[in-house]
Amino acid sequence: TVRIVDPDEWRHGEAKGVCQSRSVQDLTPLVEVKDRSNRADLASTIIHEYAHAILHFDITDATERAKREVEAEAVAYVVGRYLGLDTSGSAFYLAAWQGDETDVLQERLGRISGTAEEILSTLDAV
Repeated sequence: TVRIVDPDEWRHGEAKGVCQSRSVQDLTPLVEVKDRSNRADLASTIIHEYAHAILHFDITDATERAKREVEAEAVAYVVGRYLGLDTSGSAFYLAAWQGDETDVLQERLGRISGTAEEILSTLDAV
C-alpha cells in the first residue's frame, strides 16, 4: 500500500518517505511519502520506498541499514532512468558502495536488477 501524505500530517521528521508494517495483524508493507510539488522527486521516493518493501521488509539487522539504503536507491535510480526522471540525487547514496567486496557487489546487483525488473514489469502492465 502506498500513501502520499500531506506535509501538515507528516509524522516522520526529515525523511521523504518510509516503509513500515501497517499493523501487527496485517504485515503488508505500508509505504508513506511526504507530498511535494516536485513530482519527479516524489516518484523517485515512492520507487525507493517500494524497493524497500520488496527487498528489505523482513530484515531487522540494523548493521545492514546503510547497504539496504544503497540497494533501494540503486533500484530507484534504474527505474527512474528508465522512466526519464532526474536521478542526479542518487549519487550520494550510490557512492556508499565504494569498498565493498566484488562478491558482495554481485549479490547486491542481482537483487537490485531483479527488483527493478519487477517494478518495471508492473508499471508496463498498467
